[in-house]
Amino acid sequence: MYLFLCAVMDSKMQVLTIAKRIYSNRLVIASLGNVSCRDETGTIAITPSGIDYEELTLTDIVVIDSTGTKREGRHNPSSETPMHTLIYRKRPDITGIVHTHSLYASAFSVVNKEIPVDMVEVAAHVGGRIPVAPYRPPGTEELGEQALPLLKERRACLLQNHGVLAVGTTLGKAYKAAAITEIAARIHILGSLIGEPRELPERDIQKVKDLYFC
Repeated sequence: MYLFLCAVMDSKMQVLTIAKRIYSNRLVIASLGNVSCRDETGTIAITPSGIDYEELTLTDIVVIDSTGTKREGRHNPSSETPMHTLIYRKRPDITGIVHTHSLYASAFSVVNKEIPVDMVEVAAHVGGRIPVAPYRPPGTEELGEQALPLLKERRACLLQNHGVLAVGTTLGKAYKAAAITEIAARIHILGSLIGEPRELPERDIQKVKDLYFC
């Protein structure tokens, strides 16, 4: 029981830390987006529904099981809980999920355009071009079902007319993928104002992945 409680507390701390980070880095505003972390027991810590990140404390983080049933917490879990739990059930290797509504990446999502690999860090930490999952209603498992095929070879994708979904074998990797997705979108848009961005050739993308993507 002690080890279980320690694992849950660690997951809650990780979720709080990353939630504060996506807010401070302007990847979300107010209570938009969500963060979750699964521990070795299969228990999931997730951000609550409707609580602004600026005000978020450790006691606000909700604990759920793999079906989305609340096990601990004074608030309801994120409205995107069905997407999170579906991904965890289908991908045992994933232990962290970050969903943001970051500005520039969301701009790509509303025009249904993938983000190219203009910078080496996109290959290194996301795993390649960042495609768009077809639109599905928020708060449904269908969101996860559409995204999963796109996340086989990469850590992030766009959700059409919605935002960014990033996953990782650690929550830290999921956060980094979400942050770099936004940076990649911003750089491509700004570069396009100056000239024609040069995307890395496929062979160079693969070389970078072989060296750094794990």
